[in-house]
Amino acid sequence: MFIFSLIFLLCFSLVFGQDVPVAAQAPVPAQNQPQAKSPGADINHLLGRPECSADIQKYCKKQIQMTPKEQLSDMTVLECLQDAGYSDAETLTPGCEQAVWEVKVALTADDRFHNAVVQFCANETRQFTQLRPCLDETKPGHSLSFLECLQDAGYSDTETLTLGCEQAVWEVKVALTADDRFHNAVVQFCANETRQFTQLRPCLDETKPGHALSCMLDHVLQLPKTGQCFQFLARIQSIAFTDFRLVGTFVEKCGEYVAKLGCGTLTRNSAHKGAKVPHSQGATLECFIDKLVNMPKEHEATLKSVSNECRHEVMRIAELQSDDWHLDRPLFFACRQDRERFCSEIPAGDGKVFQCLLEHRTDKFMEPSCSKILSERAGLMGQDAHLAHPLTNSCQNEMKEYQCNLQPGYQSSVNFHLSWLLLCLENSLHNYNAQQHDLSKGKQLLPGQKKLTSFNQQCQHEMINHRSFMVQEFKMSPELVMGCAQEIDKFCSPNGDIEKNGLTIHCLMEHAQMRDERFQISSQCMGTLQHLMKVADIGTNYQVDKVLYSSCKTLIEGKCKMDSGSEAGVLTCLMKYVDTDDMTNDCEQRLVEVQYFLARDWTLDTNLYESCHKEAVERCSAFDNWHLQNNPENKIDPGPSVLACLYRAAYDEKKPLTKECSMNIHRILRERAIRVNLLPEIEDNCRDALSEYCSNQVQPQEEMNCLQENFETKEFKKKYSNCYKELEKFTLMESKDTKLNRLLTRACRPVIDTYCSNLINEEIDHGDVMECLSRNKDKQEMTPKCKSYVNHFELISMRDYHFNYRFSKACDDDIKKHCSAFGQDKGAVIRCLSNIMFEHRILGETPDLAKDCKKQLRVAYLQQEQFDDKKHMVDADPTLMRKCENDIRKLDCKRKNTFEEIVECLREGFDTLEPDCKAVLFDREKIQAMDNTFDDELMRLCQFDLKKFCSSTTEGDSAIKCLSNTKIIRVLQPTCQKIVRERLREQSRDDRLRPGFLKVCEQDAKQHCNEEYKKIHLKEYSEQQLGAVISACLRQQLARFDIRLQPQCKEELSNIILEAEFDVQTDPMLYKACKDTINRHCSNKIVKEGGRFDTVLECLKADFYTSQIQDQNCAKELARITQEALVDIHLDPSLFEACSVDVRRICNDVPPGQSRVISCLMDALEVPRVQMSDQCKTKLSERKKLWNVAHEKYKMEFPKTLSGIYNLVAEHPERDSILAWFGGLILIILIVGCCCGRCTKRTAYELKNK
Repeated sequence: MFIFSLIFLLCFSLVFGQDVPVAAQAPVPAQNQPQAKSPGADINHLLGRPECSADIQKYCKKQIQMTPKEQLSDMTVLECLQDAGYSDAETLTPGCEQAVWEVKVALTADDRFHNAVVQFCANETRQFTQLRPCLDETKPGHSLSFLECLQDAGYSDTETLTLGCEQAVWEVKVALTADDRFHNAVVQFCANETRQFTQLRPCLDETKPGHALSCMLDHVLQLPKTGQCFQFLARIQSIAFTDFRLVGTFVEKCGEYVAKLGCGTLTRNSAHKGAKVPHSQGATLECFIDKLVNMPKEHEATLKSVSNECRHEVMRIAELQSDDWHLDRPLFFACRQDRERFCSEIPAGDGKVFQCLLEHRTDKFMEPSCSKILSERAGLMGQDAHLAHPLTNSCQNEMKEYQCNLQPGYQSSVNFHLSWLLLCLENSLHNYNAQQHDLSKGKQLLPGQKKLTSFNQQCQHEMINHRSFMVQEFKMSPELVMGCAQEIDKFCSPNGDIEKNGLTIHCLMEHAQMRDERFQISSQCMGTLQHLMKVADIGTNYQVDKVLYSSCKTLIEGKCKMDSGSEAGVLTCLMKYVDTDDMTNDCEQRLVEVQYFLARDWTLDTNLYESCHKEAVERCSAFDNWHLQNNPENKIDPGPSVLACLYRAAYDEKKPLTKECSMNIHRILRERAIRVNLLPEIEDNCRDALSEYCSNQVQPQEEMNCLQENFETKEFKKKYSNCYKELEKFTLMESKDTKLNRLLTRACRPVIDTYCSNLINEEIDHGDVMECLSRNKDKQEMTPKCKSYVNHFELISMRDYHFNYRFSKACDDDIKKHCSAFGQDKGAVIRCLSNIMFEHRILGETPDLAKDCKKQLRVAYLQQEQFDDKKHMVDADPTLMRKCENDIRKLDCKRKNTFEEIVECLREGFDTLEPDCKAVLFDREKIQAMDNTFDDELMRLCQFDLKKFCSSTTEGDSAIKCLSNTKIIRVLQPTCQKIVRERLREQSRDDRLRPGFLKVCEQDAKQHCNEEYKKIHLKEYSEQQLGAVISACLRQQLARFDIRLQPQCKEELSNIILEAEFDVQTDPMLYKACKDTINRHCSNKIVKEGGRFDTVLECLKADFYTSQIQDQNCAKELARITQEALVDIHLDPSLFEACSVDVRRICNDVPPGQSRVISCLMDALEVPRVQMSDQCKTKLSERKKLWNVAHEKYKMEFPKTLSGIYNLVAEHPERDSILAWFGGLILIILIVGCCCGRCTKRTAYELKNK
């Protein structure tokens, strides 16, 4: 470098050592020259310029008074006028201002300027040691080095040039732009480059003032930095860029607009505050840039009319300045202190100092003037990616490899903005990462597919930095500045100032979610915001959003520091804490604002993109690239619909996605299900519905519940059909994956951990967790909040059975086959399937349900039974609640807490119900009687007794059979005993509620009670109770003694008869006939026994055999049951209990049935030598009287066949006595015959023999 510098100095001295034209030479100081005698005689003398005479008299009074006019020099007048031009309060006339400028240009003639430098700067060069080397440069030919030396001294904060020396430096820099001299220097220093780079050759042909310089500087960044041409141009540009008038093409292309915008005047004093030396350098360009970036309203029309050529010139100069911050004079002077404060260790060049300062722009210690100008420069960088030198330099190889090289063009070019470059690089990086991900999973490259080049770490680092800048500085996105100008002015400038530190972007993001049209942003602004989010790619690294980081710093550096495995994982971690005490309101707001946009572009989640890229392309028509950089066919980006497609595919078990892809989809859907606005399909289609149903005091996290509570109504479906469809899709997924309901899983965590922990750990629980929670609603861990969420989802599934995943899947075929007419009403579908199941198992009709369906039907039925949302109780079974509405009101069943309690209340008042209500209740009674596990009330209240007495009970009606056993029913818990008695009474009202009886007595019923048997199979009676028609018929046959029934059927009939012994209400005919008699004869007995009916029949029997029963119908029914009890002693519990010891001792060998045991006891009673207990003797005597009365009241028919006579005698309780008397009669006849001889005359016999 030193050698090149020497060559440069030597060569440049040859060029600039030549004489300059007279017109460009500066006049000799006034004291050494005679003054012009006539105005206008010399244009280089201000005193002789008529256009300045008025300004001299106005602004130079002090100088004129102090110095005689004949001794007044042009330099003194120049300083006076220039000071006036700097002032905010004083302004030169345009003509005089131009005259001042022309004189300053003339002062820069090299020969005379050397003398001026020696004269004005001699003291400084002696005083400051670092200026002494400049004395060696004062000889002709070294003016440029001397100029640079003085200029560097002017940059210092500790050393200051005098005004005269400063002015001299300023003037000579103007002279350097004389093209004839510059042209010769270019030819000499850049000979090799002009031969090597063809684009430089046209620059040599430029003849207009300043154009050659502009042309060469246009290509300076393409030259080798070690070459002498680059070194030469670098020194020239450090001088040229201090004022726009030194760059010829800028003046030509932008002069008109500069004048219109008022950017051509000298810098005011107010612009120099904080700087030790006032500089006008760069003021015009800075003014112009400020207007272009901030677009003030008063100049909006002018700025819109600025030509592309002018814009190009501004960008070209800014590109060159951004490479070295020393070249950007306004930035340099505004940020000198901040550079020392924040970036003292950063070397100048390659835009590093600017980037460092931009990173600290939000620091509270940064000077406001520096922050302001940094914001403006950032805006320019956004418009021209060439200004991002650290990025372009670090990613040079990647830009070339992935075809991301910046293309020359105007501002309107798509390949011009920083966002384009970042998107191109990010697209390539995502594609590379996706390929590496596939290779790590063992996948091979497709034929013809090449392995992508890796990105270096520095390039990735700079990409993150510039993405962060894009979020912090909204001006860096030209599309956003233009597309959201009105919104920024309206919503994000509360005090007339644009919100700083990245808050403008978040302000717009906040309004993007607004549902109130008054505060919504336009679709154009929304589109530009989405584009910015794509560029920023916050999903990959949260740190690019400083606002988010600052708001969530506590969580990020606390609980999420260890939980998240990467920067991308931090957002996932933060989402876990939404709606918790750990999440602050500010963090939640910023996080949801970011997630709102991430939810609308599936590519912004890195893990999702890498794991699902292939399947998204194949199944959801996603673009193959992360970002479609070139879109000549104008394809519509399917991004918003891709995620919805992937959501559905993730829960498709017929054609599942890969495990890793599915897990990532489940993850993000669970994260975003906490807010409606994070589910774009729902939010976009349900805005109006939200306003109508959920606008009043509904928190954001409750909006989904609100919509789900209303979306199944007819009005909602009709008015918001699209919203309903999207809610239906989501709710179906929610029914399959309970984790989607974040509010429920969080509120119910204690219950889940205690009772459902094995289910919640599944990737998808298929609704098992919800089923588990429903089963455990009565547990101590169940909080009111958890219960409300469980009730909410139960309500949804009650209205539409599809939302009960297990049930709908298991029973889908059966529903379509048998119950399609009932639509989606779960209550009606449950009733339909229950009837199908009942008819198959009990009546032997219709095909049976699938095994899995029967299992899930039981679960769904019990959930319906346990439904306890009193506000929406009607949804548990709309048909039942409608048909029983009057009865519910009449019996005051509304006060009950659960649906099963309401049903139980109706069952207890069954006799008073309306026919329609009875019919619908009968459907529930049938399924519960068929399978006692459907009877939640019975199983719950008798849980203890079932474990104690009936541990082997598993299915069918075995539970009620076990509990109703005569030995067990007496010792049951009171609550259990009560429900068992209620169920036995219900069974007595219709034989179809006795499935065990119908099964074993089917053949006997067909043979002996065919009409009754046919009746229970008729459809017209399917919902109508017929009474105990079959059991009553068979009991008649049993009591006639001439018909043999199947042993199992006889046993069932015996149980039915015994039930009446313990509860007279289980024999409806008897109870109906004797109800009034019971009230008159046995009320005291009932009260004495605590309201129990198990002693009522004994009371009636006692009054019956004493002939106290006056009601003939009651007496007839008592005679009937008395006759039935004669069949077997076990059918008379009181008698059996009294004589149990005697039966074992006296009749132990007598088989039971057919009155054999009773006959044995009666025979023993007649034999004095047989010892019998007094208790048994007393009871037998009572029964004998009872049987006699019954026999008198109930006339038995004589047998009509010999077999009937045999059966009658064989089964009669007094058969031994009958046989003895019958045998004795025959014996008497034989004896009489033997003793008395023939009864006919012998004469006849003899005549016959003859």
